[in-house]
Amino acid sequence: MTRVIGHLDLDYFYAQVEEIGDPSVKNVPLVVCVFSGRTETSGVVSTANYRARKMGVRSSMPIAVAKRRLEGTEAKFIRMDRAKYEAYSNQVMDIIKEYVDVMEQTGIDETFFDITRKSEEDYAAATAMVKDIKLTVFEREKLTCSVGIAPNKVAAKLASDFKKPDGLTVILPENLKAFMDPMPVEKLYGVGPKNTQILKELGVMTIGDLGRKDLESLERVFDRKFSVYLHNAANGFDDEPVVSYIEAKQISRIITLKQDSGDSQAIVAQLSPAIEDLHRKVIEKGVFFRSVSVIGILTDLSIKTRTKTVEVPGNDLLSLKKAINELLVALLGEGVELRRVGARVSDFSEAKNQSFLSEYLG
Repeated sequence: MTRVIGHLDLDYFYAQVEEIGDPSVKNVPLVVCVFSGRTETSGVVSTANYRARKMGVRSSMPIAVAKRRLEGTEAKFIRMDRAKYEAYSNQVMDIIKEYVDVMEQTGIDETFFDITRKSEEDYAAATAMVKDIKLTVFEREKLTCSVGIAPNKVAAKLASDFKKPDGLTVILPENLKAFMDPMPVEKLYGVGPKNTQILKELGVMTIGDLGRKDLESLERVFDRKFSVYLHNAANGFDDEPVVSYIEAKQISRIITLKQDSGDSQAIVAQLSPAIEDLHRKVIEKGVFFRSVSVIGILTDLSIKTRTKTVEVPGNDLLSLKKAINELLVALLGEGVELRRVGARVSDFSEAKNQSFLSEYLG
């Protein structure tokens, strides 16, 4: 079997989300920070847009250093908002799941996926599917991503890093070694700064150099398990499967409103197709849910949620819409206006012969 494995990475994710909320910051160096609270400059950089990166700003850099490097510019320093980024991430991951066989999310902004069966082991078909994924992510969420397709996870990760931002790199099995060999050894998945230094002391500068090293010489400096991994990965051998370790704990859909609104009827009218799509996904999965939530992203990009939980799970559309409407009315009762709004179901079970949720929502 010819495996077709992908890796998707959302480009400069936190900063890109902030650019969506405030397009004016696209044209200036933008830095998303984790502030410690001690002083105005204490804390570290979480991520930065490409304008800031070109001026030497990097993740984990002290904020004070980043400010010095961006001195004299119109740079913006924004506090990290994890809840907001998770809402976007959940939406993107739900899109990817619609296209692929198996998805293994490895972070808030990246995931491996196996598309072998759906592409029928055809790299051209897989490429077309991934182009659809990228387009759908951009149309629904206004986010760009970089994707790599290859015969294994190690090569797919290298491929997704190869062209950024908004890249798509496809490595056919017959071109695998030619693609990997010239790359710096530190690009190999799992090789950090410390191991890079050790390998360079052994004369290993590229992945090709590493592939030509015999296993015994690697075992003199690394344990056997890691040595075998390095030797095999550098030679293009990686049979590790893409595994969905945790079944999805929730299903959600979020839309951007045509204009900011605090009118529940107008919002429900726009949200209705998304609710129906969410319900279809629930039925496809054959699950029942106990919790229904409404997610509101306000005009200031803060996030508010309201949740309703019942004793006995259900999955009928009528009751789902009723619960969402009630939660939305309660949320809007606080006098807020929404820019984006979504619905979420969670707390799943696969119980059979369940009663309808309407019996318990009243």
